[in-house]
This record gives sequence, C-alpha cells and structure tokens, in this order.
Amino acid sequence: MAVKSPRRWWIVAVAALGLSTSPGQFAFGAFSLFIEPLEQEFGWARGDMSLALALFTLCLAITLPFIGRLVDAHGSRRVLAPSMLFLGLALCLLGWRLDSLWTLVLIYILIGIFGAGANSPPYMRTVSSWFDRRRGLAIGLAMAGAGLGYAYVPPMVRYINDAHGWRYSFLALGAIIIFVATPLVSLFLKDPRGPEAPSGAAAAGAAADSIGDDWREAMGRRVFWMLVAVFALLSFSLYGMLAHFKPMLSEFGLPGEQAGWIVGMVGIAVMVSRVAIGFLIDRIFAPRVALAVFLLSAAGMFVLASGNAAGFAIPAALLLGLSMGAEIDLLAYLAGRYFGLRSFAVIYGLLFSAFLAGTALGPWAYGEAYDRYGSYSLMLAAGGGCCALAAVLTGFLPRWKDRPGFAS
Repeated sequence: MAVKSPRRWWIVAVAALGLSTSPGQFAFGAFSLFIEPLEQEFGWARGDMSLALALFTLCLAITLPFIGRLVDAHGSRRVLAPSMLFLGLALCLLGWRLDSLWTLVLIYILIGIFGAGANSPPYMRTVSSWFDRRRGLAIGLAMAGAGLGYAYVPPMVRYINDAHGWRYSFLALGAIIIFVATPLVSLFLKDPRGPEAPSGAAAAGAAADSIGDDWREAMGRRVFWMLVAVFALLSFSLYGMLAHFKPMLSEFGLPGEQAGWIVGMVGIAVMVSRVAIGFLIDRIFAPRVALAVFLLSAAGMFVLASGNAAGFAIPAALLLGLSMGAEIDLLAYLAGRYFGLRSFAVIYGLLFSAFLAGTALGPWAYGEAYDRYGSYSLMLAAGGGCCALAAVLTGFLPRWKDRPGFAS
C-alpha cells in the first residue's frame, strides 16, 4: 500500500543526500584517487592496496543481512546515525594516522563492519515504504544521490590532493559526513510507520510491511538466486574497474586533470541514469530495461579493453555509468516487487551482500592483473564478458505476481 503525503518527496531528497556520502562513494569510490599518491609516498603495490577494498566489501557482505534485520526491527535512522558517524571518524583517522599498509587494511575492515549501516539498505527500506506505483522513480531519485557522490568526490579529492596533499582529502571526506550528512539524516529521514509520520501514514506503512515473503521463503525461490548471479557478475566487473579507473586512464596516456574529470563523468552518468532508469521501470518490465543497459556497459568495457581507448574514454565512461546507475536501483526495485516489504531490508541486504562479494573480488583481480601483466586489458575483456552474461540472465527473469495493495 502506498503512503500518500507531500512530505514523502522530501524523504527522497534527504535519502539522496545521505547516499551521496555512503561508504560506496567516500570509502570505495574515492579509493582510485589515492592509489597513485600512496604508491608514490609508501611504494605499496596496487594489488596489496586493493586488498583493503576486498576485505572491506567482504565485511560489508557479511554484515549487511544483520543490518537489514536491525532496520526491519528498529527503523532506519537508529541504524544510520551511528554508522555514519563511525564512517566519518574512520576517514578522518586515515588522514591523521595512515602510515602503514596494515593500518589502511584494518581501518577499511572496520568501516566494512561498523559503517555497514550507512549503505543503501536503510534508505531503500524507508523510500520503498513511502511509495508504490511511483516506487521506481522514487528509488531512482534517491539513488541519484549515490551518483552525485561519484560525480563530486573525484574532482574534489583531486583538487585537495594537488593543493594540500592526500591526508587533507581523507579529513575533508570525514568532515562532510560528520558535520553535514549525519545531522540532516538524523533530523529529517522519517519512516512512515514512525510516531513522527503524518496522520494515517503509520497505519498504511504497517499494512505494507505485512505483505510479502519471509527472507527464508525468498531464499527458496529460483528468482532470488538468479538475482544473486546477475548482481555479483555486474559488481565484479564494474566496481573492479571503478577502483582502478583513474590509473587506468593514466595508462591510456590521459593527463591527470583530464583523467580526474572523466572519473567524475562516471558519477554524472550514474546520477542521470538512476533517475531515467527509475522512470522507465515504472512503465516497462524492469528486466527488459536491465538487459539493454547491461549490454551497453559490456560494449564500454570491450572498448576500454582494446588498449587504444584514449579517444573513446568519455563515451566508454558514460556507457559504464549507465549500468552503474541501473544496478542498485534495479536491485531495490526487484527485491520489493518479487518479495514484498515484509522482510525487505533483510532480503535486500542478502542480495546486496552478493553484489558486494563481486565488488570485493573485482578490485583485487584488476590490481593483480595489472601487477602481473602491466596492463588492465585482460581484466577489462573479462569484465565485458561478465556484463554480457548478466544481461543474458536478466532476459530469463520471470514476471512477478501482483500482491494485494501493490501495483505492478
């Protein structure tokens, strides 16, 4: 059952701002901007540094289902606020005390455990509770905030790195979370079932919460495991590439400033794509939309794998951003449509864990391939194949059954 209130679009706006500062943007997405400065200062191998991302995402994958249970039981804000504060403090600590590889790895592991609640499951749980027929658009607008983070973080970090050094970049990222994002989310992100919700919204939200599969029932359905495979393949290829995108562009001969802006263009493509995809999946069967955008991203990966991609870096970045703008939107949307809201945060957390398992392995694989072969071409070709396989799998996803109170 949809919850109708003019305030619900403000909920989407707050979720978008919070998502722009999540670990995916501030810890993972910014990582490629730190690879070269850390390599120059400490001499660390890229594969070794990428281990921090691998362990970070594996910890997220393990932790998120438990986060989902907390969100379903206690609401989003009680989980978000402490996790966001921890993430901000951990990033500040990297700027203040990072002087060894084990420190980098340890702090990223701790972010993966104690900062897990600052990821998308709490936001998607709240946004999905407020919307039904326009849920795809609402999710797309909220997740556009994640794209906004990918857009403004690279040029900001690049500027601070050049002007003041990489330590100040970590401190700036942490300060944004602590002094801007956390207060806004704590004050304004409201669940429709909460006591502060508009009149009638709590009852409507509770009705929506009662519809759908238990998480154990969801795991017994074939479509659940099809979604696991699709999103693990995508995350392995796309986010493995993203973690190394800046040095990858340098390998193609692009100067540092231009490469930094192209990395930022991925974020712009993600932001625009998320709104457009959200609009489309409210009107077109979502797996058909997914098939098209995943094939386009496969084409972008194969262009980069050619090794002569300097002239095509911008189109390739836009094509890759198209899929990165679709995957989390589709994950949240399909979880709600196939399984309902009864155990949404847990089911979404389980699917997101599969997504993160691919994300954990991708950066390590790309880093190891570069260290061994001196080039990213082999892994880019493999990533293109993964995107294409994910597209094929979406073509076999079944139609969902309409549930009482939910529109198709």
